[in-house]
Amino acid sequence: MASEENEGLVLKLELHSDPELLCVVRGAVQQLAEVAGLPEAECRSVTLAVDEALTNIIRHAYQGQRGRPIQLSCRCLGPAAPGRPQAQLEFVLVDRGRGVDPAELRGRPLDEVRPGGLGTHFIREIMDEIEYERRGDCNWLRLVKYLTKQKSSETSGGG
Repeated sequence: MASEENEGLVLKLELHSDPELLCVVRGAVQQLAEVAGLPEAECRSVTLAVDEALTNIIRHAYQGQRGRPIQLSCRCLGPAAPGRPQAQLEFVLVDRGRGVDPAELRGRPLDEVRPGGLGTHFIREIMDEIEYERRGDCNWLRLVKYLTKQKSSETSGGG
């Protein structure tokens, strides 16, 4: 998992586990994704993935308790590193809630028609890398979206 260095740090938020704050975080993530150069549809998708991850922290790690700490760090990472083939937008979420077995990080079956339980499916579908680990009394979730250069490939056709 990525180190806690500030290299490439774009945004760091410390918030409480309060669902009313999610709209503020969604706005910040949406704007950050735009500044990082993601196409509009991917900005919306990344915002949804981060929102679902925060909702899961509040609902499951903190079992709905308000006022518990959550830290969200967002970084733009360039491709100049071993094992990193392209630039990426990285989100690291840290909480002090109850730990979970990574095997439990599955959503409900998709053929089961009822509300809720699809957040992990959305996150897995949207993000390019997902890492979860328990460090001491903290949960660390790392979500990565690759920053592809779609504009250059879209405009490189014949004309």
